[in-house]
Amino acid sequence: MRIELLFTMFMLVGCQSQHLATSSVPNVPNESENIPTNFNTQVEKNTSFDRAKPVSFQQAMDYVLHHSDKLSAAQAGWKASQLQADALDLHQPVVMLGSMAGRYNVETDISTAHLRERLQGYGTALASQVGGVAQQFPQLAPLLQKGLGSIAQLPSQIPSDIHLQKRDNFSRANVTALLPLYTGGRIDAIQEFAQGRADADATKIATTEEELLKTLITRYFQVQLAERAVNVREIALRSVKGHNHLAKRMFELGVISKIQRLQATAALSDAEFQLDKAKDNLRLAQRALNSLLQTKDVKVATKLFVKNEKLLPLNAFQAKAQAYYPIFTQIKAKRKQAKAMEKLSDAAWKPNVAAFGGYQLGKDHNWVVGVNANWTLHRSVDRSKMQQAAQMTLTQIDAIERQVKQDINLLVEKNWLVVDDLRLRYQALEKEETLAQQVLKLHEAGFKEGINTVIELNDAQAKLVKVQTEQASVAYEYVMALAELLASTGNLQSFANYIPTDLMN
Repeated sequence: MRIELLFTMFMLVGCQSQHLATSSVPNVPNESENIPTNFNTQVEKNTSFDRAKPVSFQQAMDYVLHHSDKLSAAQAGWKASQLQADALDLHQPVVMLGSMAGRYNVETDISTAHLRERLQGYGTALASQVGGVAQQFPQLAPLLQKGLGSIAQLPSQIPSDIHLQKRDNFSRANVTALLPLYTGGRIDAIQEFAQGRADADATKIATTEEELLKTLITRYFQVQLAERAVNVREIALRSVKGHNHLAKRMFELGVISKIQRLQATAALSDAEFQLDKAKDNLRLAQRALNSLLQTKDVKVATKLFVKNEKLLPLNAFQAKAQAYYPIFTQIKAKRKQAKAMEKLSDAAWKPNVAAFGGYQLGKDHNWVVGVNANWTLHRSVDRSKMQQAAQMTLTQIDAIERQVKQDINLLVEKNWLVVDDLRLRYQALEKEETLAQQVLKLHEAGFKEGINTVIELNDAQAKLVKVQTEQASVAYEYVMALAELLASTGNLQSFANYIPTDLMN
């Protein structure tokens, strides 16, 4: 049997056993059953909206989730991890086909000293025997002496070294196989750790989606807030222009003083400035939304809103947070990794057993089969401490999970209270707006009758503008608080479900 085949097989078994015994966990995850629902390996790029039609929030959300390069990168990274995990199955045998071909040259020099010494000894012994024969047969003496002379010269005729050289071509091929029979749980631990890493990568998709939706909600409804501010300022400017025109007529008639006339002009100038400022804010908000939606001059359709009815009870949102908040999925994945490391550290105390076999292709038909076993009795790494480290990691993860549950419950409660407070505040502002409109009407009538001054009229107008502006701001804060509440429950994608149906289109 060829020595190369045996050497190859023993090297293969030794390397594989050491790998299973001491290998660190590879950077590959396994297949996960819970594939992110929004994952798309290929996305059609619709680069623009129909500018003639306003874009609803639902349309904008669908666009962002299907056209974000950041989200695509997270999805591709997760898919790459999944594919790597699919490729990992250490329970399968390793089968290799090997071949070798080449040409060799072997040269060496062989010393003949020992041969010459032995020939000389043989010649001496032969001479003593031939001498006795010559005495018995004198007629043969000359012939024997001649033969002895030739034999005596033979050692001197042999060179001191003989040079040998061999050149030839060679080729060989063989099939080798290795099958792990018992690894002490190492293979399962490695694959479970890999699966945990894949699960952890999947949470990056959820967090990326949350970041995108938060940005979209902020920018989309900032445009609506800015538009409402412009509308309020335009209405206020028209009213102030009317007041200014009326003040001019009354001044010409001598009904009001010059100072009241100047106060009306100053109010008009301030109203024009506030309108220009509101328009600048609208343009800035519009640019931010256009950048996110990768288009120009997009018109928003979904208005700011505040739901009149109260949200679901607090415990319902807290239960959703415990079930869907991404950090809990990440903790679960980390626990799976920690348990795998614990199992791997336990396996370090156990032996490895593998079956191997090999067959040399060619006319010789050499083969080898067998079982290889090794059991590490002592290592430079303290296996007991490694076990303790794995157990402490599990303890750490459990403590983190308990703390996160408390923190998440408090965060959900805070966000839930903020949403409800803003709902009540908005309802109170609706009453204040009605009152401010009535007060403005009374001051307008009183100004015409000369009862109220321009200052009082402007104050009434400013009060109405303030209430309407604050009302829009509270509506925006309500929308953002609702987004924060849903994000803290891991359910931000349901935000569109909270928008009143009459505002969706």
